[in-house]
Amino acid sequence: MIVTCSTVVLLLSGLTAIAAGELPKPFVCAAQMEINSTEAALKNALFCGTSYNPRYRPVKYQQDRLAMYIGAEVINVEKVRNYDSRLEITLELLMQWYDAFLHWNKRTSGNIETINVAEQDLWTPTFAAKSFQRSPRIQNTKQCTRVKCHLSYDGEVIYTVLCTFTVDCYTEARYWAFDTKICTLRIYSVEYDTNQLSLFHFQRRLSYPSYSLLPYKITSFQMATVNSTMSPEFRMDIVIERLVGSHLVVFLVLIVMFCFLNLFSLWFSIDTSARTIAVVLGTVMQGMFLVILYWYGMVKMKPVITLAHLLLGSFALGVIAFGWTYYARGQITSRKGCTECPLAVIQTISCLRKNRPLTSFLSIGYLNGSIKKDTLSPEWEDNLPEANRQTQVRNLPQDDDTASTTNDDSDVTWQDMVQPVDRILFCAMLTMYLLMFIVYVF
Repeated sequence: MIVTCSTVVLLLSGLTAIAAGELPKPFVCAAQMEINSTEAALKNALFCGTSYNPRYRPVKYQQDRLAMYIGAEVINVEKVRNYDSRLEITLELLMQWYDAFLHWNKRTSGNIETINVAEQDLWTPTFAAKSFQRSPRIQNTKQCTRVKCHLSYDGEVIYTVLCTFTVDCYTEARYWAFDTKICTLRIYSVEYDTNQLSLFHFQRRLSYPSYSLLPYKITSFQMATVNSTMSPEFRMDIVIERLVGSHLVVFLVLIVMFCFLNLFSLWFSIDTSARTIAVVLGTVMQGMFLVILYWYGMVKMKPVITLAHLLLGSFALGVIAFGWTYYARGQITSRKGCTECPLAVIQTISCLRKNRPLTSFLSIGYLNGSIKKDTLSPEWEDNLPEANRQTQVRNLPQDDDTASTTNDDSDVTWQDMVQPVDRILFCAMLTMYLLMFIVYVF
């Protein structure tokens, strides 16, 4: 018994014929005088004129094994609410077997080759369905809908049902831009063993639809029959993939823009409105976007959680830039810019400025001008007042080098310090961003 292309063509033609009509009702035996069509007479002869019993396997001898071909086509895939690893998969199950008792001579029956019958009129199988994962839930094909039965003159039965099964899947998290789930569904017989029923699957070229099942896409659909166990089993391995790369790229681009905004804000003068707008806008928008990302990752798309962690680091650096801006501005404006800088800060910058490349970098001005007209020159002592240098010369024989440096640096104010501190903070933030993105990628 080999399934040929004509079988599939016959099935498709039968499905088209009754697509617009109602499903056939159970046949009711009638007297010979009440039969008014050749098809009704044929059904009456098959189901009423014989001792056919739909509760028994359609084999001549009970020790015979019934061979059944089974296949499936995925119709739809949906996620079960509140369950991340559980999907509802709608399948159209297609079964084919030969009934040893239901056949007729088409030449004497008006050349009728195929009739539509109700599933109550002939023997049909009942299968149980269960996830291959550890799941106690057992489903049944009795809950399936859109049942269609087609009986051919040679006893071939084509039986199709539309079933929706809840499948427990496990997530494959090796791929960054995809939410991949592997679902294995077992459909097996609870009534018959392998000595009574043997399953073979259709070798169909199209095992799943070519169109995308939003929001998922089927990347692999493998079917196999297992007859080595006590119960014949039809197993399906379905790999379902949801492309989240486009979402992640959008989120990642926004995070990179926020990072550049934090770095770019340090190149505006600290006492200008451009610096205020940059730090305030960056901090507020990152905070709002951070809440959205964490919510979206926990509710809809778990790969977003990693991006939320990345944005959290960027938000922390933005808060540091925000705090430094308002702290330095407060020190400058509260006492009319005459407050002396802490000695530790002056000594740190003085040490860095001993290196000529660092001196050139720390002396780079702002994009919108300096915070004061007399900016720091590459040499630290060049901006010191003449009176201070004379005092330094007079005090050198009396004090050591540390005391001289302390006396000189004590005249440097916050206006002179914010520019090199901004450059140092820029380098520190840029280094942190590079480390964060390297850790995220690898």
